[in-house]
Amino acid sequence: MRKVLLIMILGLCACKKEDNTTPQKSFYGKWFYTAAIHKQYTVSQGDTVYSRIDTLQYNGADYINFTQDRVALRYTAATKRLDSLLFEEVTPVFFHLDSLLCEATGISDSALQYNSLDFQYNETPLVQISQTYYWLKK
Repeated sequence: MRKVLLIMILGLCACKKEDNTTPQKSFYGKWFYTAAIHKQYTVSQGDTVYSRIDTLQYNGADYINFTQDRVALRYTAATKRLDSLLFEEVTPVFFHLDSLLCEATGISDSALQYNSLDFQYNETPLVQISQTYYWLKK
């Protein structure tokens, strides 16, 4: 009986919920784009072929504002256009911008890095993938 009681107590201790009060870094707020790398490649029967790699440096006027209202407002200075995107935080790292799946790969109080993935299934067995890496600052 003592062995069973000991095993039960050890089991309860092992299952005890940790009270982790460390706050997650939040990417809510206004972030200014500094750079982006856009890669486009095609996967065909297990082989990957890069078709394009573009690097873009921003002038500091382009931004995205992640709001608590599930909306991200993105301003593009070249076209003077403000776009409203549906923003959904899936986990503290993954989020959706409209139909794009994005991953926050680095975040601090003053810097944010994330990448986005877009899959295009043009013809079977071809899959065209666009991946863009973004660097932003507050």
